[in-house]
Amino acid sequence: MTAFPISFRRVILIVCGSLTLSVLFFAPRLWLMKVYVPGSFQWDRAHTFLQQCEQPLRRDIEPAMLWRVLPPLVAHALHLPGRTPLVLPWFGLLAATTYAAVLLRRRLDDTRFIFGGTLLFATTSAVLVPVGWLGMNDAWVWLGLLVVAYGRAKWSVPLAGLLCPWVDERFIIGYPLAWLVARQDRNEPIMGRPLLTTLWLLPYTAIRLLINRQDESADAFVHQQLTTSLQLLPLVPLGWWMGLRAAWAAVAYALWNFPRSRLAGTGLALLGTLGISVSLASDLSRSVAIATPLVLAGCFALARRHPAQAPRVLLILGVINLLIPAAHLTYVHIDPINPLPIELFRLLR
Repeated sequence: MTAFPISFRRVILIVCGSLTLSVLFFAPRLWLMKVYVPGSFQWDRAHTFLQQCEQPLRRDIEPAMLWRVLPPLVAHALHLPGRTPLVLPWFGLLAATTYAAVLLRRRLDDTRFIFGGTLLFATTSAVLVPVGWLGMNDAWVWLGLLVVAYGRAKWSVPLAGLLCPWVDERFIIGYPLAWLVARQDRNEPIMGRPLLTTLWLLPYTAIRLLINRQDESADAFVHQQLTTSLQLLPLVPLGWWMGLRAAWAAVAYALWNFPRSRLAGTGLALLGTLGISVSLASDLSRSVAIATPLVLAGCFALARRHPAQAPRVLLILGVINLLIPAAHLTYVHIDPINPLPIELFRLLR
């Protein structure tokens, strides 16, 4: 008697295969991960994250991390020692990738379709960043946005709304776009009862606004980020491209299949979401993963309109994304991502 149904075992194999290929072609800097390297973006957030895991509510850390307290609270509650909390982001990327594969199977139960879509997801910055940068809990946020867009259970969106903002405020930035994708996916009106789901964001918003009234460092941080974002404008197109690459084809196809009555609003929501991300964060390729719900929307539209061709097309798109070079863009630094053999050579030399 098997522990899982055959269909779910197949999904797990597809997820493992997709993540293995992603790491093989876009490997982390293993030689930098051996010991703490101050000043490297592979370690700086990890160092702060580990400090938070020891004292989750401490305030003497970088402003960007002050409100991202849920993962440190979990690590602290579980008494995870030393650097063990650094596995939490990897659990997040495993959960997000598995959920994406499950969503793909719901739309078209074809191995090529599921594998192609999962590989496409696994080769975007939604996965490449948590794999390559220690202590980055982004994947939990992208999982939450996918739940908002495609979750079926009544409790799923409320739970995401209550928890995910405490992982990263990017969840609130990306919520309107994911919410619009959900209305289109369910063929529901924009106005009316669905708007009530946004109320689950109020606890986080109210608490943060109340405390930020007495926190001058928050205003200084926002002002600094806005100033920095102006210097990054020439790099924005390259940063956005590197985050998704071939997955932009899925985004474009999703928008192409939106009805005209909703296309303008969704397009503006996408541009606004990406624009706010640029204004408040300097990691351009990382932040564009906030468009992940639209990537899957494009895959689903393909399955709905062309079910016979969709498996082959999506598999080709996933392989193309595996072969297109990728890089992390942080501030004005462009850091190419190397294949695993190169990183192993640098580690062992």
